[in-house]
Amino acid sequence: MIFQIDRHSVTEGDVVELTWDCPGSEQTTLTIDNGFRTTEIPLETSGTKRFRLNRSKGRTHLTIAVAMGGKTYRKKIDVRVKKMPTVKAETVDHRGRKVGAAGQWWHGVVTKWHDLRTKIRLAMQALPERKQMAVKLLAIIGVALMLTAIWPRLYSVVLTLVIVYLFVVLIRR
Repeated sequence: MIFQIDRHSVTEGDVVELTWDCPGSEQTTLTIDNGFRTTEIPLETSGTKRFRLNRSKGRTHLTIAVAMGGKTYRKKIDVRVKKMPTVKAETVDHRGRKVGAAGQWWHGVVTKWHDLRTKIRLAMQALPERKQMAVKLLAIIGVALMLTAIWPRLYSVVLTLVIVYLFVVLIRR
């Protein structure tokens, strides 16, 4: 009985090639035991088969069983299966530079701000023109009230800006 494998040590996900030749065999079976599950595969009396060894508890046992003349003969091959190396991803900016925790936080803030602006623009486009102007005016007045509560001297500047905005809207029409 010939039972060979092309490699005895692989990394998870690699492909191995088995070759066997069992002349005079009545029944040939391959058993694959990776430590998690055992699978039996019926085989021809001779041939070649390729397998991907994905998951294993360190060793995968490949056993060929040949039934001849009322007796069963077995041959076993062990394959060492190394874990796939862990890849640690790093966040980089648009220039390819590594971004630290503060940079990641800032990137998240900027992304959320852009998402909010996009949602507001889409919502504004769904409104009629007069309601759009009313929403803009309410936003300006709301910001003005907040700013003048913090800095009262700003009150006249903000009111001037509201008047200028309304004047520009009237001129455009």
